[in-house]
Amino acid sequence: MTDAQVVRQVLAGNADAYALLVQRHQRTAVAAAHHLTGDREAARDIAQDALVDAWRALDTLREPAKFAGWLVGIVRNKSRAFLRERHTDTVPLDDAPLPSIDPPQPQDGPTLELLRMLPLKDREMLVARYIGEMSYAEIAREMHLTVNNVRVRCCRARRRLRELMAEAGQAGERS
Repeated sequence: MTDAQVVRQVLAGNADAYALLVQRHQRTAVAAAHHLTGDREAARDIAQDALVDAWRALDTLREPAKFAGWLVGIVRNKSRAFLRERHTDTVPLDDAPLPSIDPPQPQDGPTLELLRMLPLKDREMLVARYIGEMSYAEIAREMHLTVNNVRVRCCRARRRLRELMAEAGQAGERS
């Protein structure tokens, strides 16, 4: 069954069918939130909240076949809210702790660590495109941008990630 068929079943009253959508897309939702926030525990909570919100708003989904991209959009918005809330506690610059990157987890690779070093807007583009598997047009609609603007931003984000990868490779060679 396709996502569109499952969505139609849920909307027709088969609430149990939603479990299939959760099973299919929960890992992607957690991965997207983790890539955006860098916080594994928060990612699980964000994904769960996004799946609940998607359930509640399923009747507003215009294109049932695009459930995955729609869900990643919800995850992106929730991740942004999490990051805003996390950074509301301000301290004087002199007293601010140095930023740290969570130590890599066994399933984290060097690319994930480098992705976390990108600015949030770049991470959002790459997560939407490659984790959410959204088309440029879908990203453009979701982020209220032109398709060309999305292409350019994705290209720049990929270039920045490649630069970080090259720097990390050179640093690894010196060690």
